Amino acid sequence: MEKCEISSGSVVLSGRRTFIVLQKNAGSFVGCPLVYEGEPVHRADVVLEWHELVDAGLSRLDVRCRSIPCQRSVLSARVIGRIAPETLSRVALRAEREQTQRNVETLARKGAAPRDRSRHKPVRAVWLEGGMMMSRREASLRAV
Repeated sequence: MEKCEISSGSVVLSGRRTFIVLQKNAGSFVGCPLVYEGEPVHRADVVLEWHELVDAGLSRLDVRCRSIPCQRSVLSARVIGRIAPETLSRVALRAEREQTQRNVETLARKGAAPRDRSRHKPVRAVWLEGGMMMSRREASLRAV
C-alpha cells in the first residue's frame, strides 16, 4: 500500500509507533496510537478484539488503542492495514469523550470552573522535618 492510500480507518506505521487514522488533512493525519499490554491502562484505552487486530494487519494481539488523538506527517507514515468501520466509530467516539474530559479538566485547573467552597487561608507547604518551606529571602528576614 502507498502513502496516498491513507484515509480514515487506516492503520499506519509512523516512526516506531502504530496509529489508527481518524482523519487525514492536507499533509498530515490525526490518529490514535496503539499501545501494548505492558503499558499502564489509561481511561482512554479502547480494547481491540483479536479478530479486529488480525483484520487490521497487525501481528501482535496484545494491543489496545489509546484514544488520545495526535497529529503526524503523512510523509512519515506507511499503511499496514485497515480497521472495520464499527471499530473506527468506537475509537472516534472514545476520542471525542476523552477530549471533552480533558477540556473540563483544563478549565478546572485554570480556575474557570465554579468553586463549591469558599477559599480559606492559603495552605502552607511543610518539610518532612517539620519546618516551613521558605524562600532564601524569607529565611534571611526571619533570622534578623
